[in-house]
Amino acid sequence: MRQITGKPIKLMGVGEKIDALEGFHPDRIAGRILGMGDVVGLVEKAAESIDREEAEKMAARLQTGAFTLDDMAAQLRQIRKMGGMSGLMGMMPGVGKIKNQLKEANIDERMLKRQEAIISSMTRLERRDIRVLNASRRRRIALGAGSTVQEVNRVLKQYQEMQTMMKKVKKLGEKGLARQGLQGLLPRR
Repeated sequence: MRQITGKPIKLMGVGEKIDALEGFHPDRIAGRILGMGDVVGLVEKAAESIDREEAEKMAARLQTGAFTLDDMAAQLRQIRKMGGMSGLMGMMPGVGKIKNQLKEANIDERMLKRQEAIISSMTRLERRDIRVLNASRRRRIALGAGSTVQEVNRVLKQYQEMQTMMKKVKKLGEKGLARQGLQGLLPRR
C-alpha cells in the first residue's frame, strides 16, 4: 500500500469505530501474523486502560486473600477494555494453540458482558457473601440479568474457583510464588 501511494502508513484500524485506531508498527504486525505476539502492544494497552490507583487497591486486597464478586466484575471490565479474550490472546507470544482452542470452544466475547450483568444484578450483600444466594435469589438475579439460573450458577462456580486461587496465592506469599511459580497454584495429585 505504501509503495502504491508513496505515503507512509501512520495508523491502522483495528475495529469499526474511530476510537479503534492504533499506531502502525510493521514489526509488531508481522509478529502477530506469525503468531509471535506483541508484548509491547499488550503492555501499552494495559497501561492505557488500567487505572494505577485502582490496580494498587486491588493488589492490596488480593494480598489479604479477600476476593469479592465486585473484584471479579472489575477484572471482567478490564479484560473488555483491553479488547476481550481474543484481543489479549492475539498479543501474547506462544499462545497460538490456546487461541485455537478458545476458537473451537466457541467462547463468545459477549459472555464477559453477560457475566458482568449477572454480578450487577446482585445486591451488595450478595456480592460480598455468596452463601446468602438461595434458589429464589438466584432466579431473581437471572431475571434481572436476562439470563438463566444455570448461567448464574456458572458465574458463581467460576468465582469460587478464582477465590480458591487467590487464597493459594496469599498462602504461598511472594517468595513462595516466585520459588514455585504456577506449579504452586495447581492442585496436587
